[in-house]
Amino acid sequence: MALRHKAIKATLDKGYAAEWNDDHVHDFTEEIANNILAFGPAVTLDWDTAQTAGGSAPVWAMSGNHAVVVLNTGATTDQTSSMRKELGAAVSNITNPDDLPILTCAARVVAVHNAAGVANSVVEFGFQDDSDAIFTQNLHHAIFRFYNGNVFAVTGNGAAETETNLGARSEYAVYRIEFLSASVKFYIDDMETAAATHSTNLPTADMTIKFSVRSKNNVDSTIHLDACALTRLRKQ
Repeated sequence: MALRHKAIKATLDKGYAAEWNDDHVHDFTEEIANNILAFGPAVTLDWDTAQTAGGSAPVWAMSGNHAVVVLNTGATTDQTSSMRKELGAAVSNITNPDDLPILTCAARVVAVHNAAGVANSVVEFGFQDDSDAIFTQNLHHAIFRFYNGNVFAVTGNGAAETETNLGARSEYAVYRIEFLSASVKFYIDDMETAAATHSTNLPTADMTIKFSVRSKNNVDSTIHLDACALTRLRKQ
């Protein structure tokens, strides 16, 4: 039996009983939203920090008179601070490209070295397989990546990547990664016009959400994560 859904009406539009079907078995809204990081409990209750190496594990702190999650590496080259979303208090992937997930987050880049070259990237965050090593190319991922003073949109299918230079990074910005059926859109601040759209080298594996920073040239890397939310658009 095919699933049928209620009609979507604009404000003040009329609705009719015939537009509600007897076999309407789901009473959810079109989107499932998860506010997964906003004034929450201890970071380690919802996030795994085991991929932190040398740096400080992410922790809640007050900055600018409001609460943020601080990821800080310390000033020794190649130290990291990282966190990945858990499922049921365990490391796990939480979504798939077929869910058409959307990640929206707000972050402030406090300090990073403008290291040149993708191998010297200092910040990356977005969708990534939970078991994959951080700061590694050609993974199943859709992420924002920072190096050489710029921010890049990146998709990978486990063998190759598509990367787009989005220009100079801002100190504070709202970022969004949006999966469509045959592409991934990346937004920075402007939520109407995509900064980049990728239709090649798209991930196909299950993924979680990761935020990671890395120090380069003995310069401390620090970002403040202000908020993070996941929306999944279900295919029927």
